[in-house]
Amino acid sequence: MINLRPAKSIQGKITLPVSPDLLFMAALGACAAGRCVRVGGVSRSDVVDDIVRSLSGHAAIELSGGALSISPKSNGGGDPALLLSLPDSLIPYRVIYLFMGLGMGKTVAMKSATQMQLLDFTAQAKRVGVTVEPVNIDRAEAVGLRAAYFDNGIAEGSCPSEDDCAALLAFLFGKRERLTFSIVDYSLSTPLRKLAGAFGFALSAKLCATEGEEGLMSKRMRFLQGRQRSASTQSQTFSVDPDFPGGVGNAGGHGDGEPIGGVNASERVAGGDDENVNASENVAGGSGGDCGKQARCADTAAVLDIAVPGDEILAAALIAAKTLVSKGDLELTNVPLESWAMQTISFVKKMGGKINAKENSKTAFGNAGSVTIQKSEYAGRKIRCIPMYQFLGHLPSITVAAAFADGKSIFRDMAALRLFEPDGIGQLEQSLRPLGVRHGEMPDGIVVEGAKEFDGFDMPEALPAHIAAAFCAAGLRCVGKTSVADDFIVARWPEFEKLINEICEFRNK
Repeated sequence: MINLRPAKSIQGKITLPVSPDLLFMAALGACAAGRCVRVGGVSRSDVVDDIVRSLSGHAAIELSGGALSISPKSNGGGDPALLLSLPDSLIPYRVIYLFMGLGMGKTVAMKSATQMQLLDFTAQAKRVGVTVEPVNIDRAEAVGLRAAYFDNGIAEGSCPSEDDCAALLAFLFGKRERLTFSIVDYSLSTPLRKLAGAFGFALSAKLCATEGEEGLMSKRMRFLQGRQRSASTQSQTFSVDPDFPGGVGNAGGHGDGEPIGGVNASERVAGGDDENVNASENVAGGSGGDCGKQARCADTAAVLDIAVPGDEILAAALIAAKTLVSKGDLELTNVPLESWAMQTISFVKKMGGKINAKENSKTAFGNAGSVTIQKSEYAGRKIRCIPMYQFLGHLPSITVAAAFADGKSIFRDMAALRLFEPDGIGQLEQSLRPLGVRHGEMPDGIVVEGAKEFDGFDMPEALPAHIAAAFCAAGLRCVGKTSVADDFIVARWPEFEKLINEICEFRNK
């Protein structure tokens, strides 16, 4: 348990640790690209150990001297029939992990996925031209999916939503294929855009609708997405051109439709031979893939050194804490400053917060830099949480910030959280209850009524790190003592409590 007292001030300078979510994406991208990479600034934690175990069948991987080295076992990141088990501790970008693995021809296993989530992933895949099928994984407490067929024609004309666009781009990245498609009424914002460039690929988006020009294609695309537009809003169409050449992790070349990975992936998983037993045990988190495993690359000169920015989930919790405790100067560095990683910053600004963000470094995922928060008056706001995968890690911190603002904040388009087990909206609502926040639950969202003061509270149940850290931030503003179960916090940030004690000056009472 982390025991917290009210904070009088929060001050200091914090360099965020490497984001484990983006670290896994970079490592998985290295397997898809067939590139040996080295990521510096990585500290050991239970979550990093999970990443190593997950990729041990697909790459030689070693954590040594603060650097994580990944050397794919073949150009395609290992045998396509091997299972790719997604770490349960990594939540926000799971749709990208899943579809990148599917594109590589992997059978992707997820322990925590519910039946509703599997059906949702299957429907999402179908919308972008990918036919997936469930795989029966023996001796593993997990469910698996594999891609059986890809229809380029459906993908090209799919006009994907923002979440579907992320899935399609990840699939094409894993499959190493080029395909042009269009998106309507949103600009391309995804961590894959810069990551593709880091591996020598290209991912561009060009505005192709001129002002005042509606066009049959734009109308058709909006119809497919089920969107409505006011008379004053002009539709914009962008042509997205992902150029991921090579086709190293897939079977077959280009065409109107093609099989993915062959039948062997399913047979190897569902069969009863010794090879299948080992794969299943690996999914269950058993032996193999410890951090001492030597990672080697045939050509050391070909090793790609990439930088991964800081943990945006930790940044979100600390930003929320600073909005609640205004006294003191706090500077966060190594913060990812691309739009897909700034949902908490954007919401705090909408509430009236004064946040200064300064770009000062380049990473494989785009710009990173420093963030400072000035004393401000905050008012509740209404937001749509689209795309959902970019809000997943930020929502608890955003709702905590809203809980101490003036007026109501309304969060909509969160229906995807209903597919989680436990129900994601219900879990967030139950976390707000001990704090004493007045709130209301909707089918696709939540309403939070702000207040200036709450009493300290206890959260004895172990909750995911992004939720637990956000409510630690709330405890720093509450009157009285607060205790929060830190099981998943410690797994992700082993020195979280030490960090809080270093930056906070606590009140005596």
